[in-house]
Amino acid sequence: MRQGIDDFDENRVAAISRDVAAAIDAATFGAGSWDEVPLALSRAFPGSFGLLYNMNFPEKRLNFLSIQNTDPAFVDSYGAHFAYINPWAGYWSAIRRSVVAASEDVFPARSFARSEFYNDWLLPQNKAEAAAGMKIVGERDEAVYLLLHFPLAKSGLYDKAGVEILNRVRGNLERSVNLARHLRVDVEAALADTALIERSRSAAFIVEGDRRLRDANAEAERLLSAADGVAVRHGRCHLVDKEADARFGAALEKLIAGIPTGVSRIAFRTTAGAWQVSLAAIPVPTESGAVASLLPPRPMVLVLVTDLRPQTMGTGDLTVLASLFALTPAEIAFCRRLLLGESVAEAAERLSLTEGTARTRLKAILHKTGTTRQGQLMLLLSRLG
Repeated sequence: MRQGIDDFDENRVAAISRDVAAAIDAATFGAGSWDEVPLALSRAFPGSFGLLYNMNFPEKRLNFLSIQNTDPAFVDSYGAHFAYINPWAGYWSAIRRSVVAASEDVFPARSFARSEFYNDWLLPQNKAEAAAGMKIVGERDEAVYLLLHFPLAKSGLYDKAGVEILNRVRGNLERSVNLARHLRVDVEAALADTALIERSRSAAFIVEGDRRLRDANAEAERLLSAADGVAVRHGRCHLVDKEADARFGAALEKLIAGIPTGVSRIAFRTTAGAWQVSLAAIPVPTESGAVASLLPPRPMVLVLVTDLRPQTMGTGDLTVLASLFALTPAEIAFCRRLLLGESVAEAAERLSLTEGTARTRLKAILHKTGTTRQGQLMLLLSRLG
């Protein structure tokens, strides 16, 4: 007997599962695009469309999105608006583990039939009120979702087949997410290390969007331990002045979201003295492997804290560098700027150099002093200074 287009027997379910699993594996190792994953799923179910996305619902942050087999206008509107008002967010967020489910079994779309999401996004797409979906836990409140949306009239047939296929490819996607998580940790650590090393003499620390402390240099660790101008409560950073802390939170929120903000420095006083806090978003590499795009590096912000109390500050006598390592006067002047806590870019500006020239000068200094990293150089300079 000839198989009908809507027959989902074991052979067909197995074939679709192999196609979707192969698309996941290919995207993981750069042999294919992540777009192929929701496309392979939706192609097998006439009248459906597929979604693959990475969403942090509590922070309202969409990190990755691919929607296939639908009008591009709906893709754009989801990324710009509907992802953030999705009524299914409550269901997904409440489940703290990886899961596969059919919407008709756990949270039918009819339960939010009066919502904007239902009327302006689901219904116009061939009345795609029903869905089968899979959640793979990423980190904390972040997760990767693979979904198949289809008309409610197809639910009786598509629910069972969709759930079965998602269960069969679940291991493939979990492995991809786990690999992406490990790669992300390495990338984020490298970004944080670079930001902190260049400011080894300033109080510098790294925070995420929820104020969570990621890393700190020695000066910042001493500052945070004293809880004088900045304090850490439950792993999150706060300025001790209430008004300044509100401005800090607002600026941090914008920087994490990539929104321009006029607030880059915040000055305030405490009973112990005066402080200036500077914030800057840490640039994230635009080029990354395919698997890393599924869980891209999370936005992080560099925070510098300057004690504004009058004090005598010097760098000691660095002229000994000339006799010890044959450094030129220009190279010694550059070292002095670094020892004052300036970054390479800031030192270049102070010395009227291009950043390229400054980095070339730094390489020459590293070679002459027998150091291989800026952190080693700073340790050497601090001992001499």
